[in-house]
Amino acid sequence: MDLHKNKYDRETLKKNIYSLNLVEILKTHHLDYSFVVRYILNTNYQFTKEEQLITIDDVVRFQPHLDKVILEKECFTDDNDSVLGFDN
Repeated sequence: MDLHKNKYDRETLKKNIYSLNLVEILKTHHLDYSFVVRYILNTNYQFTKEEQLITIDDVVRFQPHLDKVILEKECFTDDNDSVLGFDN
């Protein structure tokens, strides 16, 4: 899959998430809050050092349509705590 030449829908990205670089997805695709929280910022999918260094500030820089405050709230809701590695 060529993330730079093609735009893929959410389902295609999800199906191929293990073979894609999260940083490249972040830089090349228009993402929503849910996808960012569930995949881009999810420690379960961050396999490379580069992926593990992704911050909320990085997300907002590459996804300027996303609001930082809303993204932070989405990251720390009870439903997403375990997804982000913040088990209670």
